[in-house]
Formats: sequence, C-alpha cells, structure tokens
Amino acid sequence: MASAEAGLVLGSISAIISIIDATKKVYEAVEDDTGLPTNFKKSAMKLLLILKLLEHAEEYVNNETDESIKTAFTPTLEDCKAQAIQLQELFEKVMPEEGDSRWDRYIKAARTIGEGGRVESLVGGILGDLQLLATRFPEVTTSRGKDQLATAIEEVTNMELSLPDGFEKTPAYAHYGSGAQNVYVGGGNQYINGPGNQLNGPGNQYNGTNYIGMPMS
Repeated sequence: MASAEAGLVLGSISAIISIIDATKKVYEAVEDDTGLPTNFKKSAMKLLLILKLLEHAEEYVNNETDESIKTAFTPTLEDCKAQAIQLQELFEKVMPEEGDSRWDRYIKAARTIGEGGRVESLVGGILGDLQLLATRFPEVTTSRGKDQLATAIEEVTNMELSLPDGFEKTPAYAHYGSGAQNVYVGGGNQYINGPGNQLNGPGNQYNGTNYIGMPMS
C-alpha cells in the first residue's frame, strides 16, 4: 500500500499528466494553424515525450520504498505543475480560430503570465524539471528517455525567441513585426515617423486609404 506521502507525489504526477494531455489535445484539435507562431508547433511536438517521461516517473515512485526519495520529488513537481497549468492556459487562449489574431492573443496571454510566459520558456521549464529529476534519481527513466530528454532540451534552447526581451512590460498597443504603426493616445499633436506627408498642429485629422499595387497609368 502506498504511503500518504507517496500518494501525494503520485497525485501530483497524475495531475500534471492530465494537464499536459489536455494541452496536447487542444493543439491536435486545430484544423487550420494559419497565424500560429512557429514555436507553438515546435513546442507541441515535445508534449508526447513529456507525457512518456511523467509516466516513467509515476512508475518509479509507485515502486520506490524509500520515503525520503518520494518527499524529494515534491518541490520539483510543484514547479512543473505550475508551468504545465500556464502552458495549458496559453494553448487554450491562442489556439481558437475565431476572435483576435492568434498572434495578438499570444502576446496578451504571455504578458499575463509574465517574464516566463513564452511558449518555449514554459516547455523548456517543464523539460528542465524532468531533467532535474532524472539527474537526482537516475532510475526515474530509461537511458533512451534521458537521451530524448537531452535532445529535446537542446532543441528548445536553440529556438528563436517568440517574443522579444521585455515583452511583459510592453504596452498593450506594442507593435511586433514589420510595417508602420501609428498610435495616438490623448490630446495634442501626433508625430509620425515614416515616409509621406505629415501635418502637425491643431485641427481635424483625416484618415485616408492606402492603396498598394501596380502604379496606375
């Protein structure tokens, strides 16, 4: 019979498995990935490995008789669970096809989480927690599992940042990417950087339409 401590650890692992599995299903349900940031696709490919490693950990704890080892799992699992919850929320907010663009929803959702809110940061953090367990308790997974884990961590580490440094402090109207952005907040003159005519001063503001195409003859 599993002790109370083992029951708590097994409960934590089971909860994380459920969260990661739900996140994986959210991604798999997407029929059109247009506008989905590339790192979401790359990160989603790591979820199956995460599930497998968690199942290995569950089996290890279930068979382990040393209660001190089970207790040592708790802090790492708590951190892993917190990041798994944030990852699930990120996928649930970004994946739907309706509403604002996926990119805009990603920025808003990541900003809510804070500095570690990039999708690759959350997946990398979960993988890092699993590597910590594998380092402290070598029998928690197989040699092949450790190799796959090391490869996955390297791949996530080498991903380009999906959001720039300081994104969590950037105003909601920040502009990421190419093209002009004109944001006017409050009264007074508005100064616009860019090519074209510019009128500074009091009076009405007229917004026209830009036509982009072949020059008219």
